[in-house]
Amino acid sequence: MNDVVELILNSYQSMRPLDIERAADSRQKISRYIEALTSAGERDTEQLTIYGLAYLTELHEGQDPRFTGC
Repeated sequence: MNDVVELILNSYQSMRPLDIERAADSRQKISRYIEALTSAGERDTEQLTIYGLAYLTELHEGQDPRFTGC
C-alpha cells in the first residue's frame, strides 16, 4: 500500500508541486483514503492510483465545476 501512496503523491507532484507541509499532509490523507478503498475490497493498483489522483486533485484544486454530483 505504501508503494501506491508514493506513486500517487509523486505523480501528483510532477503536475502540481507541493511544499513540504502540504506533501506530508497529503501523504497522510491519501494513505487513509487508499486504506479505506482496500478495506472495501479494491486491490487493483492502477485503479487505486486513478482514485488517489482524483482525490488529491479535488483536495487541492476543489471540485470540478463541470460535475454537479447529480
